[in-house]
Amino acid sequence: MKKFSDFNIEPLDEKRIFAVPVISIEELINCEIVVLDYETNITTIHGPNRYIVKIEHEGIEKKFFTNADSIKETLDKIDKKDFPFTTMIKARRFGGAKKTFYFT
Repeated sequence: MKKFSDFNIEPLDEKRIFAVPVISIEELINCEIVVLDYETNITTIHGPNRYIVKIEHEGIEKKFFTNADSIKETLDKIDKKDFPFTTMIKARRFGGAKKTFYFT
């Protein structure tokens, strides 16, 4: 039987998906987390250009997906050498029932 590696198939992209459990960003509101890493331009069932953020929460590594511009722009401004860092996630309501998330 052949091994998959024998097929010399290259991955479609080099995106990291982080092999850790997913947590909803809603569960992280007002919780201190450690941001370990992130990946940009992820396409999900909710659309393109999402970020996947690898975190540590309560001593366990997890990940969440976000399209919150505030979080995406903040992550882009932080030099990779400054990871990991601690923060809290807050939510801000706008337009009725809609909300966005940000770091504090």
